[in-house]
Amino acid sequence: MRIICLANSYKHNGRCIAGIDEAGRWVRPVSSSQKRAIDKETRIIDGSEPQILDVLEIPLHAHGPVDGCQPENKLLKAGQWKKVSRVKPKDLLKYCEDDSVVLHNNLDHVPTSCFRMIPSYGWKSLQLIHSDNVVFEKDENNKAKWRAKFINSKGTALSLRVTDPVSCERLELGENIGKDCLLTVSMAAGWSPDKQTAKRCYKFVAGVVELNSLKQVV
Repeated sequence: MRIICLANSYKHNGRCIAGIDEAGRWVRPVSSSQKRAIDKETRIIDGSEPQILDVLEIPLHAHGPVDGCQPENKLLKAGQWKKVSRVKPKDLLKYCEDDSVVLHNNLDHVPTSCFRMIPSYGWKSLQLIHSDNVVFEKDENNKAKWRAKFINSKGTALSLRVTDPVSCERLELGENIGKDCLLTVSMAAGWSPDKQTAKRCYKFVAGVVELNSLKQVV
């Protein structure tokens, strides 16, 4: 299957890869491991990590485990990944979904109980957002992490953890990332710190494309 790569983000001891196929549908390749992460041996192409804006050819099954909220998941097949070409940042604008909410609500998470009230055809866990007022700041609760604060075109304000490795590295080096960005927002499967707490599906900024200078942040 051919996809435009829009995320290669931290996920446990591997990566979460996600993109949009030729029909404009979201695809998240997943492994058969419990955490669904893609290991380095699988995803590396000619010695390099897949980059946002790369057009990738990835062997995938037609379906995959939805894990309660992720209909975009497709299980990996055995075989080599290929980089076919690259697209320009402006080519992604048509895929932006400037809904009044970002992935189901205005919070940084969605309670898993919500998905029992939404028909499965209405589920989604990936969304491309265009915002011209993105601000990147250290996470107040964990100074080793970064957050992206932004308002989408419908006025929805969010502050989400950034899991894009290259963006985080740039920020740690003191580089400035412009405010005009495309953000790939990804929602994880349900998680709870203990058995007493209801599970939540947390949202992350899994990919960043800077538009001010049309420089890819990856």
